[in-house]
Amino acid sequence: MARRYDTRTTIFSPEGRLYQVEYALEAISQAGTCLGMRTNEGIFLVAEKRVTDKLLDSNVCLNFY
Repeated sequence: MARRYDTRTTIFSPEGRLYQVEYALEAISQAGTCLGMRTNEGIFLVAEKRVTDKLLDSNVCLNFY
């Protein structure tokens, strides 16, 4: 039933809900922290990558680019 109302951001469902906004809020709650900064010398971006595999040691998996 919700499929007809979740294709556009301006279409309300019969319950008065905007499904695209709810989907965006859910995606934000599951995302990691991200930070970007611009300086006179350039820019840098830092992002948190959450380890989803319980067997992977998070101290071993470090990447810098």
